[in-house]
Amino acid sequence: MKIAFIGRENAVRSIMAEAVVRKLLPEVGIRAEVFSAGTEPAKEVHPLTLRVLEEKGYPTKGLYPKPISKIPYRKVDVLITLCNEAKERCEFVTSHKRRENWLIDEPSGNEESFKRTLEDIENHLRELLKLG
Repeated sequence: MKIAFIGRENAVRSIMAEAVVRKLLPEVGIRAEVFSAGTEPAKEVHPLTLRVLEEKGYPTKGLYPKPISKIPYRKVDVLITLCNEAKERCEFVTSHKRRENWLIDEPSGNEESFKRTLEDIENHLRELLKLG
């Protein structure tokens, strides 16, 4: 199985989703390749993204912003967009078994808002994994 998370910059939300699901999948016995990308990738992952992920024990090694063209987005089984912009930019791809658009707000810039965003992503992912 292949899972992809697409955001705008691939510096916060989609990176968080990638890190969280990489840790959660083995815990529920699911093997999958996990990707994240952005429609307009940033130059680097936001430092607060890395900080809140590490504080909660999520691995951050190897996380970096990527354009959609650098992942096999046409071959993924599950495509999750994390904002309407990403959803609209990915409308032409229709080969997925499952597709969702999670409207998760971009953090406002302080650490608490990044923690809330991470918690929102964790909740969405737990629900997704329950559904199979």
